Amino acid sequence: MYYLPSGVGAIFNSGILVIHGPEKCWVYNIPSKLKSWRATDRLIREIAPRMSETASTTYEFGTAKGYAVVALTPSLNSCRWEEIERAGTELKERIVALDRPVFMLDLTQLDFMGSSAVALIVRLWKTTQEGKGNMVVVNTSSMIAEVLEIAGLTRIWNIVETRKEAEGILRGNSFSSASPMARFFLAILGWVTAAGALFFVTAGEKQLLDIDPQTARMLTFTCGGIAAIAGLVAAIRDRQIWRALGVLLVLVAAGVTIAAATQ
Repeated sequence: MYYLPSGVGAIFNSGILVIHGPEKCWVYNIPSKLKSWRATDRLIREIAPRMSETASTTYEFGTAKGYAVVALTPSLNSCRWEEIERAGTELKERIVALDRPVFMLDLTQLDFMGSSAVALIVRLWKTTQEGKGNMVVVNTSSMIAEVLEIAGLTRIWNIVETRKEAEGILRGNSFSSASPMARFFLAILGWVTAAGALFFVTAGEKQLLDIDPQTARMLTFTCGGIAAIAGLVAAIRDRQIWRALGVLLVLVAAGVTIAAATQ
């Protein structure tokens, strides 16, 4: 038995060569003058790449400028665990072979996803963490979104709805969606500074602190400006609830700043 990577193997006996993969099996009658392991080995290595393509039907793999693209296919949900495990090993090897383990994971072809598929994705994500890389998930299915939410993965993964958004993140586009941790930090920074602006405008008006009104006004403008910038960034870069909070933050910061200017 002559084993090859990616689930492809070959058997050579009495001039008959059988090359088999997960879905296909090719049989060759080797001429007598080629009945040697060296000649057979050359033939196997010529055919094996075409056979190994069938081993990757659970996913599609490609590369773009600076990152890879992995798209899981519907056939993944009908695979046995060992097949999913093999696909995970293949993908891990391909990702590790990149200059940096940075890739887009496209789930848009899937309507649902089982625990084995989730385990596969977690394995790939851990590979990026080990290599200080990045993974962005593209998903449009509400069912899959619910699975990821239940698993607690939406809090630690970048999940977007389009490839364009994912490309923006992976290419470092300044107007791309932020990571969950970045969103949280930006929201905290914005609302803390907005609260500070509100405090200083009130302190300046009612003389609650031992500072002159001009200093209180400058502190209000500073905090209000930071809050407005944080809100504007969130309104442009983020989506859904984070975008709504960003717009609200801009309005609050603007209102406080105007109040300070009219004192």
